[in-house]
Amino acid sequence: MKKYIILLGIVPFLSACFNSDLEFEDQYEPVVEAYLYVGKKLDNVYLSSMISFGADSLGGEMITDAQIVLEGESDSWFLIHNDSVPGQYYLEDIPDLKQGESFRLQVEIGEEILSASTVIPDDPPPVSMSSTSVYIPKVDHMMDFKNMEMPDPVELTWDNPSAKYFFLDIQNIESYPISIIPDPPDHRPAPPGRFVFQMITEPTNNNYYFIDLRQLEYFGTHRIIFTSVNEEYVYLYNSLNQDTRELNEPFSNVENGLGIFTAFNSDTLYLEVVPVY
Repeated sequence: MKKYIILLGIVPFLSACFNSDLEFEDQYEPVVEAYLYVGKKLDNVYLSSMISFGADSLGGEMITDAQIVLEGESDSWFLIHNDSVPGQYYLEDIPDLKQGESFRLQVEIGEEILSASTVIPDDPPPVSMSSTSVYIPKVDHMMDFKNMEMPDPVELTWDNPSAKYFFLDIQNIESYPISIIPDPPDHRPAPPGRFVFQMITEPTNNNYYFIDLRQLEYFGTHRIIFTSVNEEYVYLYNSLNQDTRELNEPFSNVENGLGIFTAFNSDTLYLEVVPVY
């Protein structure tokens, strides 16, 4: 969700895989990356051209002149291109996305028309946490840290009789967090628009997850975004994390092109990691 999966990021990898003296005809296909988030502004729509396999072409250019329409069951919206971020399209309004509602994305590029459909996942079930606050000693030396006994993992549980898929996005939301590990400097600022610590889990259809506190790097407030996902996201995640000996194409649900159009529905929890001096 991580590392959020962005198809544009695999273009350099594909370029390296096909860097050879073999002759190929130029192959250009539009790549769509579009995510719907319930209750959030739609600004996660990106268009690019697929890398060309021809010897003299680079490919991977952002597409800035497309006409994109988002169609719901009772309404539709025309997306606007963001001139400051080539290839990004957005809506000024927040669309009303309800669980179970179907949406279709239509992309017109010249004479080409691409389309994809998705369904808004169900609201995530309520999550129980074994603890909302944990206390970890603040030590000054790495040897003390290595020998320190950590509190038990934080257990998150929820009902999942239909074995639906979810992932967790764990973010430290402090602007100047204090490091748990002694070596890094304290009060390291978060990069602009990002988090100093973020961990996104792989999709799971279990009904539990354990947060190992040794995975965390900083004290302070951690926001845990618990997200329902569709199967197309799971297919994409698995295809991008396949064995390196395989060269299968990433999953795509875009007709007449490549890419992903899917939706997320989430709830938010919080965990406090408190230093003990």
